Amino acid sequence: MSKKQSIMFLFVLGWVCLSMPINLSAQQTAHDLVARMFDRSKQLSYSGLFTYEMAGEQRTVKVSHQVSDGAVYERITHMDGPVKDRLRQSVGNHCNFRDASSLQAQDYYRFDILDESRVAGREVHRVRVSPKDSLRYGYLYAIDQQTGLMLQSMLVNQSGQPLENFKYMDISIGPVADDLSLIASPAEFETPTSSDCASDLQALGSRSFEWSVGWVPPGFVQVSRRVTEDGRKSMAYTDGIAVFSVLIDVPSASPVHPGLSARLGPTQMVVINREHDDSHYRVAVSGQMPQATASRIALSIKPVVANQREPDMESLNQ
Repeated sequence: MSKKQSIMFLFVLGWVCLSMPINLSAQQTAHDLVARMFDRSKQLSYSGLFTYEMAGEQRTVKVSHQVSDGAVYERITHMDGPVKDRLRQSVGNHCNFRDASSLQAQDYYRFDILDESRVAGREVHRVRVSPKDSLRYGYLYAIDQQTGLMLQSMLVNQSGQPLENFKYMDISIGPVADDLSLIASPAEFETPTSSDCASDLQALGSRSFEWSVGWVPPGFVQVSRRVTEDGRKSMAYTDGIAVFSVLIDVPSASPVHPGLSARLGPTQMVVINREHDDSHYRVAVSGQMPQATASRIALSIKPVVANQREPDMESLNQ
C-alpha cells in the first residue's frame, strides 16, 4: 500500500469510528445516563427557553422550574401562538411512571452513546435509545454532562423519522428564585396529587376493577390504576421508557360516538366501544406508540367478572 493510500485508509477509518456509537463500557453506561436523566428534573431547579416541534409546527416556550422542600413548582409560558400560561406543582412522592421498570428497559431497547455535542451552550452526551421490536418508538436524547438534565429529546418512528422534537435554546441551572412568589403565588399552582405508584395500585386491591387489559407489549407493567368519584377508570403502563394510558368512561345506555383511531403529533389514540351489563363504555388507549400497537391493546381490553383475578404480567406478554 502506498503512502497516499495509507493516509486515505486512516482518514476513512477515523471517519467510520467517529460515526459509530461511543463504547464507554457499552450499553450499561448509556442506560445509566438515561435512568439518571429521568430523576434530575425532580432534583434540580432551572429556568430556560425551549422549542417544541411536532406535526410541522414549532412553538417557543419559557419555563421556570423550582424544587423546594421536596415539591416541584413550574411556570410554563408559551411565547408564540395562542396565549398559554400554566402553573403546576407536584410533590416529592408523586408517581414517576418511568421509575417503576427502568431496570428491564435494556431487554427491549438498545442504548448507545453516539457522541458529544453542545445544546444551549452546554456540553452534552447524545444518547440513542432504539427499540428491539416494532411495537414501540425510539428516542434520541441530549443529556447535560455536568448535571444529567435532559436538554433535548427527539421521538422517532420505525423509519427513523422524527415525530416530536423538544430542545432547549437557553437554560440556567440553579435556583430560579429564593422566594416562590417571584414565580407565582402558591395559591395559583394546580393542586398536587400526593399518591405514588404503589398506593395507586393498592388502593383498588380490595375490590374489583371490572376491566382487564388482555395484552400489552413485552416489558410493559402496570404502575397506576385509579377510579374517579364519577366512576371513570384509568390505568397507566410503562416499559421504563415509554408510557401509555387506558381510560374507561362512565357507562351510557347506548354508544355515544363511534370508535376512532387518530394521531396528534407523536401521540396515538384508539377509542373503541364495549358493552357490559347492558351498558355501553368508551375505552381509549393513548400513548406515543405505533397505531398497530395501540389498536391491539385496545381490542384486548374487556370487562371481567366481579372478584375475578386479573392476569399476571407474564401472561399478558405471551
